[in-house]
Amino acid sequence: MSSSWYFTAPWEPVLIRRGDALGFRAGTDYFADLLAPGLSNGTSDARWISILCWCLKWSHVAWSNAGWSDLSSRDAQRARYAWLRPLELLWVDRALESGQTTGQLRGRRSIERWRKADRRLPNFAMSADQFRRYRQIGTYGAYRVALRKVRGLTTGDGWTPDVTALKLADLVNDSLPPAARLQQKHFETGTKWGRWDGGGETRYWVGSGWRGALENLGGLLPTAGDAVRKRLPEEERRILKSALFDNDPVRSATADVLASAKDAHSHAALCDALARSTTLAKKIVGNASLVPLPAFTRLADAGMDAMRKLWDEIRPYYKNEKDAPTTEELSEKRELRNKLGKLRKQSKAWLDAPGRDTFRHDHIATQLAQTMYDAGKPIDQLRALAKHHEEHGGGRRWFREQAGQIVPLVEDTGIAANDYRFRLRSICLLAAQCGIPSMKHPLDVLDQDRFGEKDAATQQQVDDDGGPP
Repeated sequence: MSSSWYFTAPWEPVLIRRGDALGFRAGTDYFADLLAPGLSNGTSDARWISILCWCLKWSHVAWSNAGWSDLSSRDAQRARYAWLRPLELLWVDRALESGQTTGQLRGRRSIERWRKADRRLPNFAMSADQFRRYRQIGTYGAYRVALRKVRGLTTGDGWTPDVTALKLADLVNDSLPPAARLQQKHFETGTKWGRWDGGGETRYWVGSGWRGALENLGGLLPTAGDAVRKRLPEEERRILKSALFDNDPVRSATADVLASAKDAHSHAALCDALARSTTLAKKIVGNASLVPLPAFTRLADAGMDAMRKLWDEIRPYYKNEKDAPTTEELSEKRELRNKLGKLRKQSKAWLDAPGRDTFRHDHIATQLAQTMYDAGKPIDQLRALAKHHEEHGGGRRWFREQAGQIVPLVEDTGIAANDYRFRLRSICLLAAQCGIPSMKHPLDVLDQDRFGEKDAATQQQVDDDGGPP
């Protein structure tokens, strides 16, 4: 395994952090990589790419001044991120100082506590564990795939800014008020870098490294939630469009298909349009195929609908296992029976789906589909779903069948688990910000699918925290 993977990878497996109720994560990532290579579900604000390029440039200067030059060791990798992390968080601080409270402001609640304490608390008011985990759940963590994979952003290591990143970094820097702009000469004034390296990086940036960050506040900021579909300024979107779309035929073709899918009114219908596109099929290399995508997404959606409904029935019994409902009682619930019946119907569709033999992660989906289709009675379907979740689900299990009861295993957070998705919303948002026309309709469809009737504040918490457990 190459060193470039180690220092951009999360410290814990993704499945533990995010959950994977049906075990479909590998299949979902397979289709997402075909449709939107080099992105992730968190890559949804092109402005953050610009800002992170600025952070990479100046944290690289500080890291180098501190005596580091080789990223091959774990210590060097940790030191590199230690110089980057405070800059990520200071941009969240700038957004809050401007009055902005929406958009991708990861770590916002800690920053708000830090601000109320006159910015005097260590590590932005985060605990040691929160500060450590910010590498996984912070903004760089959400964009690290793009920073590694999008040509021109870094040299491929996720850290060292390349030509495009340097252009974006300069654009961001020039947008700041003069007092807040960083210059190379600021790092050549005899600073004793050994004093800061190894734990003092945050104190350096907050106390002296970026003193003018809040003086005459102005310049570019992370995109606010109500502006996330709007075009970025001309020069910025020109650079980003070239990097994200013009230089990648697959991402460009995916955006074009979604923009032209005027008759699609659901996520599944957008997947139908993608699977039908001969233009997109020609851009995908190798023997990979999108043909089974529509059946896969309908099976996954039906499975998650049944999982959520079952969870709704049992969640009041957390820490009260003895009163948890039995499988017989649950199988009599009308809405749950309907959800299980729909899952069985989509299971049959998956078993009959064309192109299923080309799908390299067929076995988990087919195992669920076969067991659900073989289960003729609702009680058997319920048991089949619970068994599949226990045996194949990733991350923390929601429940298990125990002595004839379905017992909840996690506390109710009030946030519903997300469906399996393929970065379609991310690529549509990036396309809209980069000035690619006709993205309104697919975004309307995807937002209706994503939000439904949920409270906007609750959904913002999902966005800020990186999703439900």
